[in-house]
Amino acid sequence: MIITTHLVKDIERVFDDVALIKDGEIVLSGNAEDLRMEKGMSIDELFREVFK
Repeated sequence: MIITTHLVKDIERVFDDVALIKDGEIVLSGNAEDLRMEKGMSIDELFREVFK
């Protein structure tokens, strides 16, 4: 299933894998839990960091 949204905080708990795409380029992708652990942030926080 593919979900596109800007409301990441509302549905973050259902993510298995994540790809953040900015200007047509994948800037971050991987298993959601692995990204949370590696970066020490929620997916919503990562999203906000990439798109600030």
